[in-house]
This record gives sequence, structure tokens and C-alpha cells, in this order.
Amino acid sequence: MPKLKIIILLLLTTFLSAIFAPTVLSQAYYPGVSTGDYVKYGNFIGVGPGVESFNDYDWLKLEITAVSGKEVTLFSMGQFRNGTAIPGNGTTTVWNIEKGTEDGVPSTQGPIIAGGLSQGDAIPPQNTYTINKTEDRTYLGVSRSVNILDVSISTPDYNSTLTYVYDRLSGMLLESRSETTTQAQPEPITTEYSYGIIENNIFGESSIAPIPLVYVVVVIAVAVVVVVAAAILALRKKKT
Repeated sequence: MPKLKIIILLLLTTFLSAIFAPTVLSQAYYPGVSTGDYVKYGNFIGVGPGVESFNDYDWLKLEITAVSGKEVTLFSMGQFRNGTAIPGNGTTTVWNIEKGTEDGVPSTQGPIIAGGLSQGDAIPPQNTYTINKTEDRTYLGVSRSVNILDVSISTPDYNSTLTYVYDRLSGMLLESRSETTTQAQPEPITTEYSYGIIENNIFGESSIAPIPLVYVVVVIAVAVVVVVAAAILALRKKKT
């Protein structure tokens, strides 16, 4: 009887190790949005030369028109305060949240990342940025778990700081801020811009990230192994 218990324990340990190993070694990247989801941005502010036009923006809306594997298709609409369309109105882009590409080209600080990421997780493209912090914040009167990306870029010509806040569940951008100081004569020039979410339909579900499918499989597999082990022990006990 003791030997049988030891064998079953070893089989269970090996089985669990085989399942968990890939999960621990690699981060899974999956879209956290569905077709029809959208976010609408407003409160555009631009300070400094080159970004003053931000003050004329009224709104920008990004709608999910397709989700296929790791790719999310975004349709962009927007207008200025005078009612005319903003640049890029009516365009469609395809973001691969695993590769970090926009229409096949590597792109950083995009409007969407994978859903369910947390502090310390990398944001594709590979070897670029990592989520600095995961915390709860309130947007439009709703408390959400968010991922914060803070980036500092320093060169001999300019220094920039950028902050992107992503909804943790959906991976959609909630707000963005940037400040850049460029070396110029007779004195450096500083520009700033910011905007944030003013409307959406992604807050209708729980702010808790969905349980990855791999964990569901693990739970079911463990349950099956436990039931089988119990049945074997009961049968062995009955025979003896």
C-alpha cells in the first residue's frame, strides 16, 4: 500500500510539473477585447510648438472591428472642435499584441496591449518596455485595475518622459501623457501633450483579469488525477 501511494504521488508531481513548466517559462499574450468594443478619448491638451493642434481635437474613437488569434483590428474615427475630421479619420490598423506590430511594422506605445498582463511583464516588441506598475485607479467613476508604462528617453538633442496607462483586463489605452525638452538656442524648448478616455463600453465586465485557459486545464487535469488515484486506492483496499 505505501508503495502504491508513493507511485501515485510521483505521477501526480511529474504531471503537474510538465503542465506548469511552459507557463512559468513564457508569458502568454492574448487579446482582452472583442469585436464591437470601443474607447473614446477627449480632453486633449497640447502645450508648446508643434503640438498646439491637440487643443483643437474634440474626440478620437477606436473601435475593435475584428479579433483573430493575436491580431486586433482597430477602426479610427475623430473630429476637431469645429466638426471637421482629424488626420487619420476612417483608417483601419491591425495590431499584433504578441509581436508588438502595427500593420506588420514593430511599434511601441500603441493603443492596445495584451489583456491580463501585470507589473514586470514585457510589452512587445521584444526587448523594449516592461510594465512598471499595476494598481487600481478610477476612470469615469469605475475602479479599474490598470498597467502603467513610464518611459524616459535621453539623447544629446532631447529628453522625453512618457506615461501610458492601460486597462489591465482589456489591454486598451486609458490615458497618455508626454513631456519633451529639446535642446535649442537661445534656450531649450518644452512641449507637452495629454489626453484620456471619456467614453467606452469595456467597463461593463468585472475588472478582474480572465483566468487563462491553461489554468482551467490544469485544474481539470488535477481533479481527474485525484479521482483516479482515489479509485485505485479504494479498489486496492477492497481487494486486500
